Amino acid sequence: MAVNIEEKVIEKLRVLPESQQAEVLKFVEALADVEAKADNGPAVGRAQPTHSDNGDDETRGRRLEWLKSHREEYGGQYVALDGDRLIAVGPNYRVAREKARAAGKTNAFVTYLSKPDELAEMGGWV
Repeated sequence: MAVNIEEKVIEKLRVLPESQQAEVLKFVEALADVEAKADNGPAVGRAQPTHSDNGDDETRGRRLEWLKSHREEYGGQYVALDGDRLIAVGPNYRVAREKARAAGKTNAFVTYLSKPDELAEMGGWV
C-alpha cells in the first residue's frame, strides 16, 4: 500500500492552532517562491505558484474570516477555497483538492476545518 506523504503531513498540521497553521503556510509559500525564482521560466506541464493564487494579506484575512464563520457548517471536513469563496468540500484533503481541480481551480487553498468543539491533540515528550 503506497503512503501519501502529503496527506500524512496535512493530517499532522491540521491539529495545530490556526496561528501556527498560518506560519506554516507562509513558510511553504516562501519555499514555492524560492523554487519559482530558481527555475528559468515555468516548467513544462507544471503550474508555477504565484502570490495572487494564494493571496495577499487581504485575501488571507478574508479567507481566515470565512473559515471562522463557517466552522459550524463545515467543521470536521476539508474545504477548498478560492479567496474567501467555497469551491469544494471533502472528507479528506485528496477529495477536496480533486473536486477543486475538477471545478477548474488548480491553485485552490485546501485545508481541514476543525469542528467548533474539536480539541487539538499534541504529541511529544514530557
